[in-house]
Amino acid sequence: MMIDTTRRKPDYALLAAVGMLVPFGLVMVYSASFMDAMHNHDNQLYYLFRQLGGALIGTTGLLVAQRIDYRFWRRYSVPIMAGALGLLLLVLALPDSLTTVNSAKSWIRIGFFSIQPSEVAKLAMIIYFADWLSRRGAKIGNVTYGLIPFAVIMGIVCGLVMLGGDLGTTIVLAVIGVTVFFAAGANVLHLLAATAVAGAAFFALVKVAAFRQERIDVWLNGPWDYYLGAGYQPAHALYALGTGSIFGVGLGQGRQKFLWLPQAHTDAIFAIIGEELGMIGTLFVVGCFMLIAYRGFKIAGRAPDPFAALLAVGLTAWLVFQAMINIGVVTTLLPFTGLTMPFISYGSTSLYMTMIAAGILLNISRHTITRSPGDDINGIASVRRNSPSFADTVVVWWRDGRARLSGAGRGRGAPKRATGRTGAGAKRTGAGAKRIYTPTTRTTRRLKRDER
Repeated sequence: MMIDTTRRKPDYALLAAVGMLVPFGLVMVYSASFMDAMHNHDNQLYYLFRQLGGALIGTTGLLVAQRIDYRFWRRYSVPIMAGALGLLLLVLALPDSLTTVNSAKSWIRIGFFSIQPSEVAKLAMIIYFADWLSRRGAKIGNVTYGLIPFAVIMGIVCGLVMLGGDLGTTIVLAVIGVTVFFAAGANVLHLLAATAVAGAAFFALVKVAAFRQERIDVWLNGPWDYYLGAGYQPAHALYALGTGSIFGVGLGQGRQKFLWLPQAHTDAIFAIIGEELGMIGTLFVVGCFMLIAYRGFKIAGRAPDPFAALLAVGLTAWLVFQAMINIGVVTTLLPFTGLTMPFISYGSTSLYMTMIAAGILLNISRHTITRSPGDDINGIASVRRNSPSFADTVVVWWRDGRARLSGAGRGRGAPKRATGRTGAGAKRTGAGAKRIYTPTTRTTRRLKRDER
């Protein structure tokens, strides 16, 4: 194992955001679950104790991950990916009694041990794609060398998860993969074609399952016409959000968690936050994830090499997009699907995997570098100026002086290669070349006059 001995400090803003969300999640998990725990397990602390165990494991994982040099993960990217695929296959091979929860075959439960392999697959896929794509360089834009292999790998991972019936996690995996591929320099037309194929596959998956089609109908027409069916959970989530108003009804005082709102402590915990803490509580959660997004992409923009940059992009996309989807689902902006809120929802595997992801991000932040416009270090460049700016959050890679951001080419505001004259009589023969001064006509006349 490569222990990072650098003395640079990690990104404290990112650490603070995670450090606020995890204990906040513990409080909300207890508040949202104690009635369900009493009803099903005769112990109001049942879910809290299990979540607390996940938080302790996750905290240890975060502290260890932020001390391990991020290049360690590149060395073992293939074995990590192979292990994740093995777990996904094991889920399909084991009997339903050990793997099925809420009609989704996505868990491995043996005695007190339980793990959700799809959460492991998210981290494994990000590490593998960051390594694989960072080695491709300009060939990413080639269909046979970039798009097709990427689509095959994505298809295998998403297909194994989808065979277990977990459409929500499949969507998250697809969003993460496309984001990393986009940041690596994929051709925009290739991405549009791949998105069209993915959209057709999603439409087919919805049509073959009646319950998925009903969820789409609920999303399009509202939950009230489907109250006794697929609209029951979205309706009570909206009840909870509406009851909370601005300041909420008070911590622990919500009513929807009393067996009205299904999965109140997992998929719908954002609705309980809105009911008990009001709009203030929901804005606090949104603000923390906005901070994670800003700091995460800022770290990616200052990463020392393409692998670190793509790894940071993938990890940030995972944490932020999954939270956005969960919020969109609870507020019925998106069709209802079972996705947890990172750092907050009940689920030990999700908690410690997301905390390990945050730890890796923190380690990358210890290696970030400051570049001047036009600098090119190890094939990656930043648009950062001498003072911090919002442009730091935009990850831009350069290939032969041109932007590699999804084949978009060099934009109007992009730095140009320093060629041509840079002053009176000054020339540059290439980026970073030494200035060659040639005498102007006025200088020549003055020299001749001095000689006389």
